[in-house]
Amino acid sequence: MIASIRTGLFSALFILAGVGLQTGAAQAALADDLQNLVVQAQALDVQLKAISPSAGSLCGPLVQADQAARAMVNSITQVSDNLAAPLQIDAGSLASLDQLSVLNLSLANESLRLSADLGVLSPTVLSISMKDGIVAMLQLSDDIGAMADRIGEMADKILVMSDNIGLMADRIIQTQQIQNQNILLIQQSMLQTQTNILSLVSVVETDTYNLTLGQLVLDGQLLAARMAAVVLNPLTMKIQLSTVATDVHTFLDKVKAAQATMVLDSGSSTTYLNTTPLLNLGNLSTMLTSLASALNGYVLAIDSLDAITSSTTLSASLKNMLQMSADIGIMANRILEMGDLTLAMADNIGMTADQILITQQLQNVNVATTQASILAAQKLAIAIIVARKL
Repeated sequence: MIASIRTGLFSALFILAGVGLQTGAAQAALADDLQNLVVQAQALDVQLKAISPSAGSLCGPLVQADQAARAMVNSITQVSDNLAAPLQIDAGSLASLDQLSVLNLSLANESLRLSADLGVLSPTVLSISMKDGIVAMLQLSDDIGAMADRIGEMADKILVMSDNIGLMADRIIQTQQIQNQNILLIQQSMLQTQTNILSLVSVVETDTYNLTLGQLVLDGQLLAARMAAVVLNPLTMKIQLSTVATDVHTFLDKVKAAQATMVLDSGSSTTYLNTTPLLNLGNLSTMLTSLASALNGYVLAIDSLDAITSSTTLSASLKNMLQMSADIGIMANRILEMGDLTLAMADNIGMTADQILITQQLQNVNVATTQASILAAQKLAIAIIVARKL
């Protein structure tokens, strides 16, 4: 009997040691992946800083830089896609995320500088060369913006999958704040970059993507209405939020499918736009603020019901909350990318420059509001996790 018990204890200790080794290996692998991304971003930053456009070498360096930027986006996406729960995050990994965000801001500022240089050159460059330079510049701008989105999405996934939020709460919040501050600055740089390029483009009015974007607006508004109608109950909260999280993820899939279609089209065709798709893009970003407001309402309700809710229900509910916050953040990124793609895909941009800029500005304001709401929801959720030791 004693031998049997001893054998069982040894087996249990062996299993626990194995789990510990796996967790440590996963943590080290994540740290290495993030550090490799930092090195790749540093190299791209050096490459952009070395570009000085001239009439004799206008398009080539920009195309090469965009290829490197697209490779960087793919690398971030691969690391993000390979993340698997549960994760144990450490200060080093969070520091790498901070560094990636700072480097991304530097890339956005370099993109802004290059767009200004392009404007200075425009009177002395052949129109066909200028056209190629404009296309390359818009693609570079789009990929740097996509890079910011993927970094933010990766940070959110790490938060959702983390098993040690309570231990790292303050450092996680600091990282999320840095991400939010930098993404706003990056958006401002991208907007000014696009403004600079639009001043070099003659525009005509045409049309596309109306049905797809219009349906997304309708579906998003219906989702926001359903979310706002939910009244949380301490006994059914887990099921209620699981259902809402599923609805949010289903809508996210629709947004991602629409954005993927635009990306696919961008490789072989031009985009022709009039006011309708641009207004729909603006309406989509406005809809995001409604989703984020409902999310904030859920967290406040959970906070008020904390004392009368079981730990099991509360833990599952907060996991659903964090998943929703990550999904809404991804939605915001994809909607911004669709707006950027309308520029990167067009030979003739289907709207006046002023209307395009109004749409871009509206998107930036709404996405900033959405991100602020998501950050507030994550802070409160993390505070509850720490207080209840979930």
